[in-house]
Amino acid sequence: MDAPRHQLRKKLEHHLDELPALPSVVVKLMGLDPARDTYFDDVRALIESAPNFSARLLATANSAAHAGVQPITTVGAAIARLGSRAAANLLLASSVTRVFVPRDDWEKSLWRHALQVAIAARALAQHAGDKELAPDELYAAGLLHDIGRFVMFQEAPEALRAVDEGQWHSPAELVAQERAICGLTHSELGARACEKWRLPSELAHVVREHHHPVPPRPTRKVDKIVALLRVADLAMFPSAMPGTPSLLDEGEPALEALAHKLPPWLVLPAPRLRDIVARSIAEADAVCAGLQLT
Repeated sequence: MDAPRHQLRKKLEHHLDELPALPSVVVKLMGLDPARDTYFDDVRALIESAPNFSARLLATANSAAHAGVQPITTVGAAIARLGSRAAANLLLASSVTRVFVPRDDWEKSLWRHALQVAIAARALAQHAGDKELAPDELYAAGLLHDIGRFVMFQEAPEALRAVDEGQWHSPAELVAQERAICGLTHSELGARACEKWRLPSELAHVVREHHHPVPPRPTRKVDKIVALLRVADLAMFPSAMPGTPSLLDEGEPALEALAHKLPPWLVLPAPRLRDIVARSIAEADAVCAGLQLT
């Protein structure tokens, strides 16, 4: 490895070592088992133990996007309105944005893309009809899938811009360019960030592997998650920057091409895929506004 690339790699690895820890409440939330009968009560107890998270959750439950007829005044009612997993993921998103505070439009676009992918991956899981796939688990994976790019941007923005502006046309070419410039990939950096934060090992695996191919008929849940995440990532990449054309603006051929990239066990007609893309972009814009990322 040449000296500049070696130095940049060391710089990025040092930044990982210096990452602030996620709040212990968030780590515990992500480690809860949604299949347990006590999951709702466990989530409520953890959130109630952290007043700042309770306030954040109540504000979201009473926002225009979620508000019902009656105002929400308790954590339990807020979780019931939002959903237990959605509440946990909201606090994860809020906590991670405080670790990687966006400073300009470029960094905000990274968060916008992450939220778009999270929402689209969740929608794909809902349509998959696979009981093994929890939609909100896909949301968490989408939210964190590019977290390594945030590390790159904070520590080496010129290198990240060089990667993004390079001559690559596929995920394989992207990670090859990253390795050539930085000595390692954003997927590797992201997985190590998840491990530092003591998030579930399956989540770290998905972040590490989200640009790698999976079997056409996967038998492992983690491979199914990667398969859906790859499609959501491709669907949302064109619209990462505010005001830039989305996949929808590229016309029917682009949607048909995306439909062909769906795993064979998930069949979606182009109009339904169009609807998922449009709704995901709109919902991500709303979440960005709530997190003050606009």
